[in-house]
Amino acid sequence: MLLAVPLPGLLAGLQLAPAAQAAEPVPLKLGIFPRRDAVQSMRLFKPLAAYLQEQLGRPVELEASASFEDFEQRLAERRYDLVHLNQYHYVKSHQAQRYEALVQNEEFGEASIRGAIYVRKDSGISSLQQLKGKSIIFGGGPQAMMAYIVPSYLLRQGGLQAGDYQAQFASSPPNAVLATYLGQADAGGAGEVVMRLPLVTSKVDVTELSLLAVSEPLPHLPWAVKAEMPAALQEQLRELLLGLKQTEAGRGILKKARLSGLNPVTDADYDAHRQIIQQLEVTD
Repeated sequence: MLLAVPLPGLLAGLQLAPAAQAAEPVPLKLGIFPRRDAVQSMRLFKPLAAYLQEQLGRPVELEASASFEDFEQRLAERRYDLVHLNQYHYVKSHQAQRYEALVQNEEFGEASIRGAIYVRKDSGISSLQQLKGKSIIFGGGPQAMMAYIVPSYLLRQGGLQAGDYQAQFASSPPNAVLATYLGQADAGGAGEVVMRLPLVTSKVDVTELSLLAVSEPLPHLPWAVKAEMPAALQEQLRELLLGLKQTEAGRGILKKARLSGLNPVTDADYDAHRQIIQQLEVTD
């Protein structure tokens, strides 16, 4: 029987070869939907991304989209591992791209959010029916849950159908409120919370605005992960996010992101949004 014996030169070469480099950790991609402009979103959530990177021991790549169209394209491509999105995008991406709700926003100490229709107090408009033939500016386009879909639902409840008013679209919910204040439209659609945001209160006197209609409280904006993300990583992310409000440093990160906390959530919590979306699609 012949045995294969390494040649001395070959053995020496093997001993002198450098050790294989360890594989670099795969970055976790964190996406933020365009509730605000991209520059502001990056500034607000950069501390959170840095915190997650430190705690996870792997790179976290933060990305904010300049428009809803860009965000929707990236969401359809399943670009993000962890993504902050509105309720409409969550409902759709849960069904089509298999994203699962992980936590939800808490803002101003509230775990729910309401859609609203704004008017100026000096507009003379005191009922939804008076908006017939008027201009309404919605914040963020037809996929904006609290700034278009829920306000449209309120209009249907008030007897107005699509075509009964002139629909316009602002680039973001704050811009819809600002446009209403400036008289660029007769009314504006946005979340009720928008009139409390510093981005709005620092620019206009919100006491000159009135809420013409407000929806019932709905579960707040979600954060979701890909369904196939390992269960251990999902749980680690959930614990890190939920634990932020338990420490002074964590509360500082939340404050920079304009949040008072992050709370537990399940997919079933968004069934109310599903019903509203379904009713509007049938009507419109």
